[in-house]
Amino acid sequence: MHLEAWDRDFLADQEATIGRHKVSGASLGGQHEFDPVNLAAQGSDGQPLIGPNAHVRLAIGDGASKILRRDYSFTDGMDAGTGELVAGLFFMAYQRDPRTQFVPLQARLASQDALNEYITYTGSAIFACPPGIQSGGFLGEALFV
Repeated sequence: MHLEAWDRDFLADQEATIGRHKVSGASLGGQHEFDPVNLAAQGSDGQPLIGPNAHVRLAIGDGASKILRRDYSFTDGMDAGTGELVAGLFFMAYQRDPRTQFVPLQARLASQDALNEYITYTGSAIFACPPGIQSGGFLGEALFV
């Protein structure tokens, strides 16, 4: 994440980019961080509170494909060439089928997300995690049934 550029932006622009209040984490129009995101919420001007290119709107999409996500922030010193902070997010997403869940989500984010101005993707991988082992079974057995 290009934190220097992000930190120079106005708070209102940061919140519009993400679609959440920075201090509370609540979605725009919401009260608490874990309240459901109301994509239909409108301001007094009749316009959507969460814009069409806000990160949270694009991540939710039509709500048909859900993922379990976990992210971890990191910092790794300063870039010797630019003098900027090397920082970012290790993002992990768990789902049954990346083709119908994660790939469509990433396609929406790649083409429309206002957050793209502040981030650079550096890598990606997909790993299969077989289910647990039943008594008397073997690792990955469920994949061969």
